[in-house]
Amino acid sequence: MNKAALRPVIQAGDGRTLSRTQFLSLLNNYNCFLKDQTQLHLSYFRGADGEVVVEGFLNISWGVRRPIRLKIQDDIQTITFAPLISPSPISPIGDKRSMSRWGECVDLHQIDEMAETPQNTVVTKPLPGPPVYESTTLRPVRQRNSEMEAESNLFRCMSDASLVKRRKGRPKSAAEREKERQHRFSINGHFYNYKTAIFTPSLGTPTKVRISSRMTTNQVVEQLLNKFKIENDPQEYALYCVHQSGEKKKLSNKDQPLWERILQGPSDDIMKIFLIDMDEEEVSNVVAQYLNLELPILEQVLLKLREEENREIQRVIHKYHNQHRLLSHMLNCKVSPHIETSV
Repeated sequence: MNKAALRPVIQAGDGRTLSRTQFLSLLNNYNCFLKDQTQLHLSYFRGADGEVVVEGFLNISWGVRRPIRLKIQDDIQTITFAPLISPSPISPIGDKRSMSRWGECVDLHQIDEMAETPQNTVVTKPLPGPPVYESTTLRPVRQRNSEMEAESNLFRCMSDASLVKRRKGRPKSAAEREKERQHRFSINGHFYNYKTAIFTPSLGTPTKVRISSRMTTNQVVEQLLNKFKIENDPQEYALYCVHQSGEKKKLSNKDQPLWERILQGPSDDIMKIFLIDMDEEEVSNVVAQYLNLELPILEQVLLKLREEENREIQRVIHKYHNQHRLLSHMLNCKVSPHIETSV
């Protein structure tokens, strides 16, 4: 998109405007700062209404203090239950994809065979005579599949580069692309586990979510929770801009976080965006300037504030007494004295 296609004035969210030159300068500086991380570069295009839309990844740090809950399954799926008793009288396992009861297998090694044997393999002729076992492990002698063994050995012998090249050359089906889209990501290496499905992410752990400049704060929070398959209600959380000075500003529902990131620059040392509980208090810039001071200095500042507060209280009390005395005097002057008459 060339510069002539842009409007002279660009809306930067929350009623702010940027000139075309300012916008291009901010975007170039942003991408130049992340020159070694091209996947984090921002791109822009003009929408159908002529508005400039920016897209890219937004860095968000975890700052929640209450535990989060991960979903047990990614999406609602129709579960079909296979019969427990094997329909095939030949194999006690039957269809490898069906469920089996404990004790229906000849030995425990056949449970591993369900994962190792390909699903399209069908036993057509039973082996005559009693089952033959290996002498050392009592594992039944398995029929070796020459094609699978050759393919497995081929992959083991191939180098990493050729393996990647071979995998990249194979086109992905629609089902594979859909599976990748619904892939469950990890939070700092924490995948779903039914024992640790409820946990609190480490404070300050960064993550990334792909958004556009049109998305509001609520939409970005929903996008982040959907990425990690989190059950918690998005209304429980909000996005906060935490500056290096300690200032903590809560983004409203109408704010657009990506524009906030662009205007503040890409450096996390200057400002970070945190996902924090909704009831977290904000910290103004005036209060933030005292947060990094040493404790003795803060105590002296607090002492000075108390002295100033006491002086102000005494001044207000003195002013009240003066006004009360003046009003009482004026009222006494206006009231005429009562004169008694005798008949």
